[in-house]
Amino acid sequence: MNFQDEMKKVFLRVMEGEVEPADWEKWWKGHESLLEKALNRGDIRRMMPDGWRPCYYCMTKTQSGAAYYFHAQGRPVKASDYYEKKALEEEAQERKDLLNHFRRQTAPERARWEKYLEKHPAEPVVFDWKSLLGTPKGQIPAPVFSYKSARDDVQWKECRRELKLRLKENMQAKIAPLAKAYGFKKAGPKTFVKEKNGLVCFLKFIGYFRGGGYEAMVCYICPIYAISTGILGLPGDVSQGEYFRKMQKDWGVIQYGSSAVDQAEVEKINRKFDDILAYLAVGIFPEWEKIGSLETYFAKERLDYLKAVETGPNDPRTNRYMWDLSRGDKKDPWRAEEYLFGVWELLSGREAEGYRLLSECVEYGADYMKSILKERQDACSDPGDSMAVLYYNARLFAETEKIADPGRRRQAVLEVYDEVCRFMRYYHGLSGRVERKRVM
Repeated sequence: MNFQDEMKKVFLRVMEGEVEPADWEKWWKGHESLLEKALNRGDIRRMMPDGWRPCYYCMTKTQSGAAYYFHAQGRPVKASDYYEKKALEEEAQERKDLLNHFRRQTAPERARWEKYLEKHPAEPVVFDWKSLLGTPKGQIPAPVFSYKSARDDVQWKECRRELKLRLKENMQAKIAPLAKAYGFKKAGPKTFVKEKNGLVCFLKFIGYFRGGGYEAMVCYICPIYAISTGILGLPGDVSQGEYFRKMQKDWGVIQYGSSAVDQAEVEKINRKFDDILAYLAVGIFPEWEKIGSLETYFAKERLDYLKAVETGPNDPRTNRYMWDLSRGDKKDPWRAEEYLFGVWELLSGREAEGYRLLSECVEYGADYMKSILKERQDACSDPGDSMAVLYYNARLFAETEKIADPGRRRQAVLEVYDEVCRFMRYYHGLSGRVERKRVM
């Protein structure tokens, strides 16, 4: 048998998924000089690309290269899905090993945070969320469509109408019961909010801007007096961990509304809401429930833990961080962090530090406030203008520094806090429209 025949037989075995990664590497290296003569440069780079290593993910690349080789020879060969399935198993195991190593590295900070929680226990919520999985109770059967993709305005409207019906069914059957069990109230058909001991928990599904389904899901926890900027939210392995990855995958099925929502699509929508439900029920809501007060929100043990886990391990496929919530050396672009901590320092009686942080926030936003108030005097009362709300609140607190008497200054801080929280309940969707009492 000449080498050309041997080579093609090995390639065929690769197409059938019969060559293990280590065996392929050994065979290739043992015949490298012959392969360089038998194959062109493109075939070589497709079968053994840069960075190739003996793993099933790389074997999917090799198999793809072999498929191209046979196709170019005029004899297409069907590829086995063996390497693809093994690559998924391999990746899952690699991710599991990396996350376990990451948890061991961050165990000291996690242990201190868990010890703090033992001293400040929160009443756990008992709710059988798994009973909500699957087909929503009473779901209307999907219609039969004469097309797959919408081609005209009538079909587009039909697809979007059907998509929105399926989103509504799942929202009412899965997300709403879970939110209710955790004490949330509805602030709209797609918005759920909760107030607890000076904190607000917020969940909202954002409508797709082209009139389809849901573009994204926004969820945050913060003090009522603050705006949401991602500061001091949730640990990265909770907010962007495995449940998050599964939820994000194939999100388009509940977003676009450009395909016929037949029974197969309805099943995909149901499963996607199962992923969303699991993400909220296993990670987000229980983690929020642990943070029962402002004291816990700002606890040093929690801050240290969040810092330790803000950057995850490297993804085995992309070699990039699995998540990265850090800003590095960059300052918060709105100085919302200075406002967040500045108010807390004032409430905690540490005035010098509190006023320093608030002054930095006010000074940073001075130009913006000057320009925006020329255009709209009511910008500070508009929930849609978060920057104006932020800087207006910061200035209200900062101005109390002018009061010389300590007792009166403390009383003024508490009055401003009550007034700011009154408006911010409206901002977060916890109450109806509220007008500002003061003007700048």
